[in-house]
Amino acid sequence: MWAAPLIVLLLAGTPDGPGKRLTPNGAKLEQGQKLFNQGDYDNALKFLDAAAAEAGDVGTLEKVHLLRAQCFAARQDFSRAEEAFALALEANPDTQLDPAKVDPTIVKLLDTVRARSLGNVTFGSTPPGATLVIDGKEAGVTPQTVALPVGRHKFEARWGDAKDSTGEVRVLNVQLRPRKDLRVEWVQHSNNASGGRELERPLRPFGDLRGLFEPQTSGSLSGGLQVGGGVELSYFRLGLFVRVFPNFDLTPRFQFSLPFLKTDLGEWNATLEVGVPLSFYSSGFAVGIQGAGGLELYLLKWLAPYILVGGSHHFVRFGYDTAFLLTGGLRLRVP
Repeated sequence: MWAAPLIVLLLAGTPDGPGKRLTPNGAKLEQGQKLFNQGDYDNALKFLDAAAAEAGDVGTLEKVHLLRAQCFAARQDFSRAEEAFALALEANPDTQLDPAKVDPTIVKLLDTVRARSLGNVTFGSTPPGATLVIDGKEAGVTPQTVALPVGRHKFEARWGDAKDSTGEVRVLNVQLRPRKDLRVEWVQHSNNASGGRELERPLRPFGDLRGLFEPQTSGSLSGGLQVGGGVELSYFRLGLFVRVFPNFDLTPRFQFSLPFLKTDLGEWNATLEVGVPLSFYSSGFAVGIQGAGGLELYLLKWLAPYILVGGSHHFVRFGYDTAFLLTGGLRLRVP
């Protein structure tokens, strides 16, 4: 006479059929779902909270918190619904609700929480200056840090023109989780990327023709024409410049040039330079220091106009002179 109740108890623990016994968490989740379907949201939350406290896998947590959020939304407690959705996204950043089965307002609430849930991604590359593409849209050049919504993203680093054999593209698909920092580092494999700086010729000579305009703090005006040249290695240049008109001076210069933007027109670089002018006057000899910063645009791999703004300070005998410095010129380099 005890056989029938025993069979009933066994079947109650295997709703998916014989051999598939529910775990305690699964039973609480199922009971919570049942009560939710009946509109008993308070009791459903009791079972779901217990299931969340005991859940040992992210799959169960995702389902529990999604259902908790729907219970809170049904009770018009949208702030706690957002908190539950945030926990579901921590378990699975790609979690979804079926708009055919769930109120579109609640689906939209989940999407809103997802859009506000961000993770920081730091992008780097060797060499730097690769064009960064996030989900099909260009997003500047490496290195940089970007805050992105959680979920799946496609990241690309491009050196040169990806449409021909001189370019290279590196692709990475990732799942970004809330409040998690991610670092992506790409390394260029080929040695023939076009554009900025190629790895096959790291040391290259360059030539320079520039005009100078130097209004001095004393009120006098000066300027001139300089020619120079030197070598560049990666982002650094070292050169020697000669002023040929109207006075004569020699200026060793150290430059740092970093690419920051690629456009259809060409590659834009930010440039800083420091120089030590050695000036020769009829009245004597002077030594000074110059500093300037500005932009250069490589219209071609070997040709770049540029403009720099800065200042100079000359020590002349027992006195000195200080001048504003405006420089514009054209740089040629071996491609």
